[in-house]
Amino acid sequence: PPPSILKNMTVTFTSRQLAYATTSFLIGIWAFIKVNQISGPAFEPILAACGNSEYTTPQDFAEQTGYHVYESKVGLGAFNILVCLITQFLLELRETYPAGLLTWGGVVVVALPLNVVITLAAGRSGSKGPIRYPTIFGLLFQLLGVSVAFPLLWNPSYIFSNAQLGVPVTSFRVFVASVNAIPAIILTWIVFTASTDSYLWTLCAGILGGPILALSGLVLFFDKSSTMEPTKENVERSSKLIGTVYYILTPVGAFFWWCLMNVTYQTYGLSLSSVWNDLWVNAGPSVAFMTIDTGVLYLGVILYIAYHNEIKALKALVLTPVVGPGASCCFVMKELESEAAASLLAKGKKQA
Repeated sequence: PPPSILKNMTVTFTSRQLAYATTSFLIGIWAFIKVNQISGPAFEPILAACGNSEYTTPQDFAEQTGYHVYESKVGLGAFNILVCLITQFLLELRETYPAGLLTWGGVVVVALPLNVVITLAAGRSGSKGPIRYPTIFGLLFQLLGVSVAFPLLWNPSYIFSNAQLGVPVTSFRVFVASVNAIPAIILTWIVFTASTDSYLWTLCAGILGGPILALSGLVLFFDKSSTMEPTKENVERSSKLIGTVYYILTPVGAFFWWCLMNVTYQTYGLSLSSVWNDLWVNAGPSVAFMTIDTGVLYLGVILYIAYHNEIKALKALVLTPVVGPGASCCFVMKELESEAAASLLAKGKKQA
């Protein structure tokens, strides 16, 4: 093509990057400001107590402050204050039924495809920049909240990373991506069913709030995905495996969504105003925080999909009321991966 056309193509592509990255970044900024306005006043005394060095043990902390005891071992030293805070946070969610379950469960459902997306993008050949370090992002998700860190930092990093869908990765990376969500799902079930007086509850709440889940990504430290050649065999194998993961996660996400909708209906019937009152208008700081978390994270995922294909994002939006945000996004992400792999194979044939 003539140089002028190539130049226009470059400008258009860059404009697209800037538009989506800026939009996502601003949404992340808004979420950061909003959650701090809501949770700041409520969490400040908890943080002060959690960081008070006068309390020599978690048991001493609980006895002196009246807050729930926490398991300091899962904080690995550096994250003890965060584990302490999140334990109190999860206790409030647990005691605010069903709003606490609905909002925390909502984030778990929305995040279902993200475990796959983030893990795969980090290892793909050609990917550059911060997205290559998912463990660091996992820790940022814990520190800042996933609704802040994903749109604020991960989405823009991805958009400028040169990462491409369809690029093959190792079977091991696909496997890790597929099971990443399982620990959080199990821990969530325990936190919302086990007795809050039990050590099991305290341990699981601490793990959810601490660095252990994020550090589990280090099992991929020696993974060789980034050096894989995009041969026909590699692309087809990788695409098939990734498609299978999304194929399995789609009904899983729908099931969890329907469970949450059943709880909603059993409590509120068809009164949307009652739901909104409990999740936002009259919500405590932890529930309001998680309501923002769920909504903003979902918006961040939709932006990620729209960056690749706006029609796919629209399809995900339309499917969401029926099968939920996790299932709808997994469904269209499967399509995106399959189409990208097919395009990559077609380019390979032309070059050959």
